[in-house]
Amino acid sequence: MRTLDRFRILAAMGGMVVMAGSAAAQDAPAPQAETVEAPPAPAPTGPDWWIFSRSDQRGYLIDVNSIVRTGDELTVRIARVPRQGDPSDYSHTEDVFGIRCTARETHVDTSMDVFEDGAPTEPYATGEPWEAVRPDSLDEGALTIACDDRRPPGPSYPDIKAWIDAGRP
Repeated sequence: MRTLDRFRILAAMGGMVVMAGSAAAQDAPAPQAETVEAPPAPAPTGPDWWIFSRSDQRGYLIDVNSIVRTGDELTVRIARVPRQGDPSDYSHTEDVFGIRCTARETHVDTSMDVFEDGAPTEPYATGEPWEAVRPDSLDEGALTIACDDRRPPGPSYPDIKAWIDAGRP
């Protein structure tokens, strides 16, 4: 009988070990599946100029890759280019607009002129105050494109020279 009792005790102990091992396995955290996140989209490189407004005198282009956000405020480059001129005349003005998206305010932060041969002058601060954006204005077009991350219709250009070379369309 002693052998039978020993056998029962050993069997019971073995069951307890199996149960303890099972409980320990339940308590241990499940192995984590490796999550592979897609790498972020590469940042746009180089200028990407889009015509977003025209008058009889000028074409207004916006470089959508120049947008720099700081909270609700951003800056973006805008070019004012004569619509008429000699095909080899690359003169125009480039401004850095400051835009406050929620407040709907803009101002020209810096400006620089580009000569007929395409050589730029040094940018200079304009000292312009912030102003409310008027409906249907050039500033409202820039605000909509920059703040809402939109693109105007039509083709884009790698630089202002390419737009002028395309015939100032």
